[in-house]
Amino acid sequence: MKKDKLNNITKTGFKTPNNYFDSFEENLMKRLQATESISDVEEPGFTVPEGYFKSIDVEIFSKLEKEETPVISLLSRKPIYYIAGIAASIILILAIFINKPFEDKISIEMVETYLEDRDLSSYELAELLSDSNLLEDDFIITETSFEEDNLESYLLENSEIELIIE
Repeated sequence: MKKDKLNNITKTGFKTPNNYFDSFEENLMKRLQATESISDVEEPGFTVPEGYFKSIDVEIFSKLEKEETPVISLLSRKPIYYIAGIAASIILILAIFINKPFEDKISIEMVETYLEDRDLSSYELAELLSDSNLLEDDFIITETSFEEDNLESYLLENSEIELIIE
């Protein structure tokens, strides 16, 4: 191809006569000091048609006042509307058929398995119980009777007395 040969060009293609730059200044000074000058030129070399500057403004305004061409958008909005409609219908279908009803009642087993899986410390459990609504109608606190002797023996066996005293 022709493009492949462009990488192999070593010459610039421009040539100057031998010793051109050696005598350039002398030749330039000779031409500047020559007796010929611009005052000797009688005709400028360029001509303007007659009445050009009188009628130029009319021609410019006539070109500016042409009818406007309609602007045609390169990007049509129809595909965007189609895509948005398809996406909305898919979301609606998924919302209708995949939506499962939520169980209103929580069983005791669910709460027990939740608390067992969480491995909560007693402090975290106490915090959760203080945050929850313990005064619901269904919540029943069972009362147990403790005898002082049983309670005292339990505390002596299962706790450290130093911690109790402090």
